[in-house]
Amino acid sequence: MKKIIPVALTILLLSACNRKALTVAQTPNNYSPGLPADSLIQRIVCFKFKVDASSAAIVRHMQGFQNLKDSISFILSYRAGPTVNGDLTGKQEYDVMHYCTFRNEEEIKLYSVHPVHQRFIQQNKSIWEKVLVINSRFRP
Repeated sequence: MKKIIPVALTILLLSACNRKALTVAQTPNNYSPGLPADSLIQRIVCFKFKVDASSAAIVRHMQGFQNLKDSISFILSYRAGPTVNGDLTGKQEYDVMHYCTFRNEEEIKLYSVHPVHQRFIQQNKSIWEKVLVINSRFRP
């Protein structure tokens, strides 16, 4: 009886490990736990402006980014605003955040190379100190 328990426990543990390995191996790369296949993608783009960027240049940047939604059909929704401290202390790492919603990763790729988006980059990149882009899948 004493030998049966360790053997049974070993078999149980091995079968659990093999089941988990099989599950991970069969999971597609774009799987997001708990999210339906029709989930959307939120793109967050953070900008830090150079210290010598003029107010007028920053306004042009903000208006130009907002106008992308009217010119590029892949952008389902758009919002933006300046960063705030909230419960954080010290100076914010970025000055403004833009939020764009897309249907899927393919549309983000098409947006990225769209001529209107490329023109926006060329017209505004001189005032950017740094840019951070994050994409996240979410439930609609």
